[in-house]
Amino acid sequence: MRKALCAGLLLAACTCIGLALLGTQPGAQDVAKPDTSTTTGKSEADLTGVINDEISKVWKRDKIRPADRCTDEEFLRRVYLDTVGMPPTVEEAVEFLDSTDKNKRDKLIDALIDDPRFGRHMADQWAVLLAARNAQGLSGQHLFANWMAEEINNGTGMQTIFREIVLAEGELVDQPQIVPWFTDGAGVPFTDMIGKLSKNLTGVQIQCAECHDHPYDENLTQKSFQGMAAFLTATQPLIDNNLRPQRIYIRTNADGPNKILKAAEMYDKLKPEQKAQVDQYIDYVKPVTLDGDVISTRDPTVWRSKLAAWLTSDDNVQTRRYVANRMWAIAFGSGLVNPVDDFTPLNEPSHPELLDALANDLLENGWDVRRLYRAILKSEAWQLSGAAPRKAERWHFAGYPVRPLTPEQFLSTLLGLLDKPQLDKLIDDSLIKPLDKAVEDLKAAEEAQKQSKDKKMQYYRYDIPTMNRYRDQFGAIDGRWYISRWAAGRYASLSMDDEMNSGENFTMSINQALAVMNGQFTNALSGSGKDSLLERIGNSFKTYDERVDALYLTVLSRRPTKAESTKLKKYFEDAEVPTTAAEDLLYALLMTTEFATNH
Repeated sequence: MRKALCAGLLLAACTCIGLALLGTQPGAQDVAKPDTSTTTGKSEADLTGVINDEISKVWKRDKIRPADRCTDEEFLRRVYLDTVGMPPTVEEAVEFLDSTDKNKRDKLIDALIDDPRFGRHMADQWAVLLAARNAQGLSGQHLFANWMAEEINNGTGMQTIFREIVLAEGELVDQPQIVPWFTDGAGVPFTDMIGKLSKNLTGVQIQCAECHDHPYDENLTQKSFQGMAAFLTATQPLIDNNLRPQRIYIRTNADGPNKILKAAEMYDKLKPEQKAQVDQYIDYVKPVTLDGDVISTRDPTVWRSKLAAWLTSDDNVQTRRYVANRMWAIAFGSGLVNPVDDFTPLNEPSHPELLDALANDLLENGWDVRRLYRAILKSEAWQLSGAAPRKAERWHFAGYPVRPLTPEQFLSTLLGLLDKPQLDKLIDDSLIKPLDKAVEDLKAAEEAQKQSKDKKMQYYRYDIPTMNRYRDQFGAIDGRWYISRWAAGRYASLSMDDEMNSGENFTMSINQALAVMNGQFTNALSGSGKDSLLERIGNSFKTYDERVDALYLTVLSRRPTKAESTKLKKYFEDAEVPTTAAEDLLYALLMTTEFATNH
């Protein structure tokens, strides 16, 4: 009996192996997608009005005078970075800055959130919470992010996205949403996975109660952690290493928890050591929500669906409050509750009525984060300049905070300095050719195994059709986005600390950025030779003023100030070699805080 119990528990808590590109099998549980159309009578303008009212109430209460409204130049770069993850092109900048349309800001916000790049930028913010950056090029993490981007762009509610992640089942090639269930080449144990899901989908860090009661929340006990973990005991993330590409999949297997439940029924007949085993694990087969609702069904195969239903139900206020808080933090760099993912009784929101209003609007409108984000970006607080009054705290939101670009934003901004042929070649060399090579290498390995006379070499089974499907899926990812994500993963791996944790605070310099990109990118950016940025500007604009304006608009999304223009004119008049002076100006602009931050 003891051996049976141990075997069942090991099966239930299965920890597997490997997740790079290669994996495969079943189909995910069907999840009905809700109607994402607006169902409430409240307009987005009304929601923006609520944001303005609630923020201004706190200003008045604390006698805070907010910063002035940001200039069009500040707004332009900020809105592009905060919606599509990259600054505008010179043409886009000129069109906006020269426009006299009084509604041009609202119109630009609407257009950018309708842009496919919006979903990609949001996926960069959300996917990294569940699938950390890594240095691997053809990683399932990119497939997961691409799946999330498409869902967000299609208007799928965040509660549906969450349900599909919780209910993920099947093979990676069919179901990219299984990726969060794997890390570091292995399946995530169910006790770790419940903490990961709770923290990143609801903002409640129950992992703090795994070994002892939560130190700051008396409602989170070790028993409550075990009750939540029980929902996942029948879930197995697995990898078949005998197949090439690896078959990476999730299945539901009730054998482990059923053995414990059956042993508990004959508890009085068990030997002392068997009773000890049951006592140790019995709470891991009794699912209980954090609200205290006991799941009565003894069928482990439905426990995960019960968890998904509870987590995304209309009655679960916490999940939508967390989503609203996370979206606010994406826009402002900090939430109404901070840390963003740590809701406890001691961690009160700075604007409780506003947080409730945002959460309720999500519920009333299909959890569509596009609508919520539009309303936030059109608010007075988001459109303030960065010169906040000294008396104000960050949580007053009395000025837009200066903050470093994310790795993906920074690298995508650098990629924007390339022209289309250069970028296309970089994508071809870094994505398309490696994909083709992966397929060809697999075919060659299969053929070599067939030709080998050594029976010990007849080890792997090969699935070329699945490999071709992977090739198509990676090839469908936007190339510029892929390059920025891949390079960001390389940076994260280079900045690991002594405990192999990726760096959280992104402070990449230009030199560090170039270190994680390849030589082709570096050559295209530097110098004044053929196809360089300076050469293109020189060929496209005739006068000195036009060229300087174009360089500033390209790098900083604004024209030079009057003072800068005066200094630069003298600088170029005194320069012995104008091309060298232009190169120095380009790198001086790239080295500025203005280039490396969102403000």
